[in-house]
Amino acid sequence: MPAPSPLQQAAALPLALLAGFIGYGQVLELARWLMPVTPASPLTPAILMSQGFLAATLLAALACYPLARLYGKRAVAVAGLMTLPVLAMRVPGSLAPGQHALAIFLSAWEMLSFVVLLVGGTWLAQRARKGPSVA
Repeated sequence: MPAPSPLQQAAALPLALLAGFIGYGQVLELARWLMPVTPASPLTPAILMSQGFLAATLLAALACYPLARLYGKRAVAVAGLMTLPVLAMRVPGSLAPGQHALAIFLSAWEMLSFVVLLVGGTWLAQRARKGPSVA
């Protein structure tokens, strides 16, 4: 199958951004369903951290190889762009005045996991598509 043309790549960019934004919300809801938080549990912060990490891992697992296939060497930049809408929605809320320090930490952990796993996974997928390098 031939590589997509730059025009096809440009046409797919808004769809990729929208898919990243909606997909992250969906996998976050799935993680919340898989690992429900019980009220007044001493493990609540750990469960919330796990939910954010699981959501980031699932989206990276679903998106990194299609991004590497569609965008080739530009895939890492597109993965970085995919994180921007999510960050734009999450960062202002977590930095609002009066936020508890634990809530800020959990939000930062979730966003850091999302960015690192999506961009890093896409970078690894891009390298895997190139084949083994000669050292």
